[in-house]
Amino acid sequence: MKTAVFDLHHEVLYAWEECRKVLASPPEVLSLDFHTDVLNSARRGVELPENGKEAVKILHHDEHFDWALRAGIISRAVIVALSPCAVAPEHPGLTVRRSDLLPDMEKMLNSPEDFRPVAEKVLDDRFLQPLLNDGFPAGKFILDIDCDYLLCEKALFPEEHTLIDALAQQAELITLSRENDWVKILKLPGEKITGTALAEQLISRWEK
Repeated sequence: MKTAVFDLHHEVLYAWEECRKVLASPPEVLSLDFHTDVLNSARRGVELPENGKEAVKILHHDEHFDWALRAGIISRAVIVALSPCAVAPEHPGLTVRRSDLLPDMEKMLNSPEDFRPVAEKVLDDRFLQPLLNDGFPAGKFILDIDCDYLLCEKALFPEEHTLIDALAQQAELITLSRENDWVKILKLPGEKITGTALAEQLISRWEK
């Protein structure tokens, strides 16, 4: 298991491209994120970049899944998101899944203490298992976590964590994006978490 950490989510393309080079076929990606990141990279009105380095310069953070699929770096991506998907993915290899346990966005943002019990369980088997009960991921895969998926420190310590730990151990690569600004904006009241600290704790957990 290898781990790569970046400041911004779309910067993971560096690591995804390197991972693809050592595999016989493009891996799948399981991404955990607050946002959905499903925009079409071809709609920028510019020539699509040919490699990950150029893609990071040109694309925005919400276009990198689409580009990685078009470039053949990954074969399929499932994003487990906390926010609803306002724009349906255009690429057939990109899917967004949202738990039925999550309230609507208004409650998530305006009644954070009511939302806290669910936010604490986003890595728990009981939250993730229903979203991954179709055999995904299958074969080689990358586990990708945007730290703004974790809105409180307690989320790091799920009561039932067999699934997330197994995914971390089985992944060809784990990519973590700190996204410190988004963590600061979205974290629940009273939380002192940062994206940097969350990434460090996840690495410490899985590299034991």
